[in-house]
Amino acid sequence: MSLKSLNSTIKIRLILLFISTMATMSVLPYLIIYFSGQKGPVITGLLFLVVMLANVTGSVLGGYVSDRSGRKKIILISEFIVFLGFLGAALANSPWGIYPYLTFLCFVIIQFSTGAGTPVYQALIIDISTPDERKTIYTYSYWVRNAGIAFGSMIGAFMFFSHLFNLFLAVAAATLFVFIITLFFIKETFTPVIETSMQNTRSTTRMFQAYFKILTHRFFTIFSLASLLIVSVEEQLTNYIGVRLANEINEPVPLASFFPLHIDGVNLLGILKAENTIIVVSFTILVAYLIRNWNDRYSLMIGLLLFFSGFTVISISTTPIILIIAMLIVSIGEMMHIPVTQTLLSKIVPDHARSTYMAVYAVAVLLGVSTAGVFIIISSWLPPVILTFIIGSMGVVSMILFFNLTRTENFEEPQRSHAL
Repeated sequence: MSLKSLNSTIKIRLILLFISTMATMSVLPYLIIYFSGQKGPVITGLLFLVVMLANVTGSVLGGYVSDRSGRKKIILISEFIVFLGFLGAALANSPWGIYPYLTFLCFVIIQFSTGAGTPVYQALIIDISTPDERKTIYTYSYWVRNAGIAFGSMIGAFMFFSHLFNLFLAVAAATLFVFIITLFFIKETFTPVIETSMQNTRSTTRMFQAYFKILTHRFFTIFSLASLLIVSVEEQLTNYIGVRLANEINEPVPLASFFPLHIDGVNLLGILKAENTIIVVSFTILVAYLIRNWNDRYSLMIGLLLFFSGFTVISISTTPIILIIAMLIVSIGEMMHIPVTQTLLSKIVPDHARSTYMAVYAVAVLLGVSTAGVFIIISSWLPPVILTFIIGSMGVVSMILFFNLTRTENFEEPQRSHAL
C-alpha cells in the first residue's frame, strides 16, 4: 500500500508530526543540561520527575476526556497550550532576563498538554484508517518521527546554547502553525456515545472505573508490559550504557584497527546514536518493502530478537567496532518490530475507548523510560555482567509475552468483552 492511497487527514498528520517533532526535539534533549547548569544535578533530577508526572497526568486526563468529547477539541486545546508554554519559555529566557524556575513551570505546562494530546493523536489515526492500512501508516510515522528527531537535534545543537530566546520563539511559531493547520484541515474523527447508566456517576469516579477496567483487559495489559520492557532496554543507551561507556573508555582508543580515528566513551555514544538515526531515516522504507510479504508475527519476533540481542552486546562490550555492528543489528530489529507492534496495538483497543487505552499505553512507555534511571542507581552496586544479564532477561520476557500474545490472530473478542 502506497502513501498516496491514504486518507488526506493522515497525510496532513504525518507532515505535522515531522514539524512538531523537529521543533520539540530541538529543545528537549538539551533541557537537562540547561537546568543542571542553572540549578545543579539534584534540583534538576527533582524537576525532571515533576515534568514526567505532569506528562503522565496529562495522558490520563486527555485520553479519558477525548473518548467522551471527541478528538479535535482536545488536540486543539493541547496544541494551543503548548504554544503558550513555549512562548512563555522564550520570555523566561529573553535578553531582558533568564528565569530558570519560570522556564520549568512552562515545561510542566508543555509536558502536561503534550501528554494530553499524545493518546488522542494515536486514537485519531486508528479512527480514520483500516487494519490493512495501519502497518503502512506506522512505518511512515516511524520514519517521519526519526527524521524530525534528527533534524531537530541538529538545530538544537547549534542554537540552544547561543540563541535560546530565538529558538523558543521558533518552536512556539511551529506549534502555532500546527494548531492552525489542525483547526482548518483536520476534521473530527470520533463521535462519543455516553452510556446512560454512567451519567449520574461522578466524572472522577467514572474515570477511575474506566482505567480500572482497562487493566483487566488481559491482552492489552500483556502488550503494555512487553512494550514497557522494550522501552526500558532502549533507554539504557542514553542512561546506564552511556555512563558505562564514559567511565570505561575515558581515554581515546582507536575506532578500529584499520581506521586511525581515536574516540572516547562519550564520542562513541554520540556515534552510536547518530548511526541508529541515520540507518532508520535512510532504510526504514526499504526494510518495509523487503519484508512486506512476511508474516507479521515472524517479522515481530525476528525484529525483537535482533533488537534485544544487539542491546545485550552493547550493554557489556567496550570494543568500538563491535558496538557499531551491534547498533546496526539493533536498528534493523527496530525497523522490523515497531510498525508491527503499533499495528497490533491498534487491533486490541476497542473503538469506543481508543484514547483511554492509548493513555494507559503512554503511561506504560513513560514507566519504561523511568526504569532506565533505576539502572544508573543499581550500577553503583552491581557489576556490568549482572546488569547485562538483567537487560537480556528483560528482552527474553518481552519476547515470550509477545510470542504468547500473537499466537492467535483474533484480537476482536477480547475487545468487546471489556466495554467501559
